[in-house]
Amino acid sequence: MAKVRKIGFLGAGLMGFGIAKCLLESGIEVKVLQHRNPEPIMKLKKMGASLATRPKDVLLDTDGLVSCLPNAEIVDKVAEVLVPEFKSGMFWIDTTTSKPETSKGIADRLRENGAIFADAPVTGGPIQAVEGELASLVGCTQEDYHLVVSIIGVYSKVMRHFGEVGSGNIAKLLNNLVSQGMTILLADAFLCAEQKGVDRQALYDVMSAGAVRSGTLEKMVKPYLSGNYDGSRFTIENSLKDLRYVTEIMNEKLPGHAGLSEYLANRQARQVEKGRGKSFVSNLLMQEYILRS
Repeated sequence: MAKVRKIGFLGAGLMGFGIAKCLLESGIEVKVLQHRNPEPIMKLKKMGASLATRPKDVLLDTDGLVSCLPNAEIVDKVAEVLVPEFKSGMFWIDTTTSKPETSKGIADRLRENGAIFADAPVTGGPIQAVEGELASLVGCTQEDYHLVVSIIGVYSKVMRHFGEVGSGNIAKLLNNLVSQGMTILLADAFLCAEQKGVDRQALYDVMSAGAVRSGTLEKMVKPYLSGNYDGSRFTIENSLKDLRYVTEIMNEKLPGHAGLSEYLANRQARQVEKGRGKSFVSNLLMQEYILRS
């Protein structure tokens, strides 16, 4: 396959901006769809990106699409508009933490056009996205993987192929089950320490030296000890979305083992009901975010 020349990009938000920036810096032309937040779009334009005002236009004169969207429902709505616009040989790489059945359905429809689809959600945050140090969890055919790697490699330091379309989504949701479970557990532990007058710095030091040591602990709790509650730049509403998606998978594949993920989702749902969905999950460390069951 010829070298990728130009890519359309959907979703230049908190994570998507960094991904699009890395694509531009690799020498690939990028056409980005206007976003409700104009600031990252204008930054990308100054870096050389061209702009599209309609979703259909983002595919014109490109080799394919990279998307970074909020959820599976939006991916599905975008697919309704864009799938008919794909020509033979084009690709769609979706970095959204989406549902495997959504990805499989789009892949089947694109295949009829001679185009390919890969689900390639990422781990890491906005800083890692800007620096090209994300990890990508890929679901696609083995035949298509070499093309996918040539694109995601410009913004990823780790890339793993998990199998057919949809498997990247499953792997990412399982990853987020663990990371979001740890997030809520850490919030509970440090709020309890605060209530009981336990030295929180000392507790962090001990956790950092033992089995609790993790990226979640460092990213979330270390800034909190200095009064910064925004260390983990992942919203509560996104946490809820991922926990609901993974609960569906657990209910399907491990009946009777979904109770914990469902409980965690309910915890986040109550925060969303209180109007805190746009807050970062590290805000759960605030006293006013204590949930009383």
